[in-house]
Amino acid sequence: MEQGRNLTRTALALTAAMALAGAALAQDGPPAQTRLDTAEIEPFLGEWVLEALTDRGSLNSLITFSDDDGKATADFYLAQIADSTVTNISRTATGLLLKWNLDFDGQLVPVELELARENDGIAGELRTAFFNAEIKGRTKEAAEAAGIIVERQPVSDSDELSSSRIEIAGRAIRLRVDRLSAPGPDYDRLEGLADGAVLGPVYGKPFKFWTDADLAFEGAAVAAHNHGPTYPGVYSLWLKRDGDGWKLVFNHLADVWGTMHMAEHDAAETPLTFRSLDQPVAETEGALAVDGDGGTLTIRWGKMEWSAPFRIAD
Repeated sequence: MEQGRNLTRTALALTAAMALAGAALAQDGPPAQTRLDTAEIEPFLGEWVLEALTDRGSLNSLITFSDDDGKATADFYLAQIADSTVTNISRTATGLLLKWNLDFDGQLVPVELELARENDGIAGELRTAFFNAEIKGRTKEAAEAAGIIVERQPVSDSDELSSSRIEIAGRAIRLRVDRLSAPGPDYDRLEGLADGAVLGPVYGKPFKFWTDADLAFEGAAVAAHNHGPTYPGVYSLWLKRDGDGWKLVFNHLADVWGTMHMAEHDAAETPLTFRSLDQPVAETEGALAVDGDGGTLTIRWGKMEWSAPFRIAD
């Protein structure tokens, strides 16, 4: 249980920065500079668990300072999202400043991390174009002694996703879901979800939905081009408990982690038809099917299936 609570904090702050940073932030990379000698970062050498403290919670990541043929280097890891090598490290009056770009779905997001030694740990600030967070860190050994476990895993790729695409009247509609296990810590939370609560997966991103056409779901208008005239409509999808039933929530923030549902960005919600499956699926599945001038969106997870019909809006 403690490990689950810690992993709940593992993917919030930096993903928010990546989601909010648009293509206008893309840059060629941090300016080149002479690399520091390893001796200049000696107080920071080793593996640290960093906690980013935000007004919406906190997340844990790993950073390892090491020697690269006499030069300082750092490896930064965040929850199967990013595993970056940082060589742009400079000295400050109190410690170190690291600069690098996170590659998020092909979009480069500039990051600065300023750190100083503080007693037996480290402290500092994380900065991106749209997001700042206070940083507290402790050695990996100290973190594990406190029950905080953060282990590197392969960064997710397309093989970790279930995707579906259809065309209606020549306009594309797409659905993508992370493959989340059932049973598993996220799936196990479904049965106990409180009325009105939204399930955000701790171990993955919310479902993602694109549309080139304005769509009409029951009680919900889902617009194309919600982020601009040259983009399709793009939304994150969230399962919401509604009394004895379920609803599907469409949210304008499409690239966030599952711990980061922001209700103020909800666009619409529609009732879901629910049924129990005779043959449970081991991982989440997402499917779109054409039906005349509309279609059906279906999500399966374990023994549960949710579906919602839609049509091209008039």
